[in-house]
Order: sequence, then C-alpha cells, then structure tokens
Amino acid sequence: MNNNFSNNFNNKISSTQPYLSDDARNALFEGKDNNRKWGNNNKNYDTLSNQDIFEKQKRDMEEQDKMLDSLSGSISRVKDTAITINKTAQEQTEMLDELDVHVDSTSVRMRNTTKNLITLTQQSKTTGYWSVICFLLLVLLVVTILASVL
Repeated sequence: MNNNFSNNFNNKISSTQPYLSDDARNALFEGKDNNRKWGNNNKNYDTLSNQDIFEKQKRDMEEQDKMLDSLSGSISRVKDTAITINKTAQEQTEMLDELDVHVDSTSVRMRNTTKNLITLTQQSKTTGYWSVICFLLLVLLVVTILASVL
C-alpha cells in the first residue's frame, strides 16, 4: 500500500490542513457545469474547513435519514392499505362468485317455472272448453232421461 495514502487515511482531519485541493472541493460541491440538482448552490465552500464540510455533510445525511424514515413510514402505511384493499377485493370476488352460482340456479328455476306457467295457461284454455262440453253433455243426458220418463 502506498505509504502516503495510509498516512492520510490514518490521520485525523485537521481544520488547518486542507485534505482536498480547491479544484477537488469545487468539483465535489458544485458538480459539472455548476448545475446541481439537489441542495443549495449559493454557498461558498472555499471558506469552510475540511472538518466543517465533513460536519455539514454529516448533518445533511442525518436530515436525509430522517426524511427517509418518514418516507418509509408513509410507504408502510400505503403498503398496509394496499394489502387491506387486496383482501377486501378477494373477499368480494368470492362473494360475487357465490352470488353468480345462486343467480344461475335461480335463472334455471325461473325458466322452468315460466315454461310450466305457459303450459298451464294453454291447458287452462282447453280445460274451459272441455268443462263446457262435459256440462252440456250432462245437461243433454238429464234432458234425455227426463224426456223418456215423461
């Protein structure tokens, strides 16, 4: 391992000794073409020491961790809601399947009852005629018997 690297790695960051060159620090904080997507770009990091930069980054990371924890809680609640909606949808699907079976059997019974009613209606029309014919035959018989007795 490079001895210079290990010395820099094992030593604590000193506020008086620059750890990064100005170009490296600017590249780290400003990004390419000075178009940062996150954070404020209006601070001058050249005046901050390495320790100050490290502490600022640590604070920023802690704040981001808090925001991520909050986001995680929100996502967990959305997940729980989605699971509840899924269970409810499955239960309602089962109920609809049962209802479909009952509706099918009721539909078959209704069709059979309608056919029986049509048959009964047709039979009742002819039954009336047969009733009249039987009544007239009975009257004819009674008149014939009375005529032969008198």
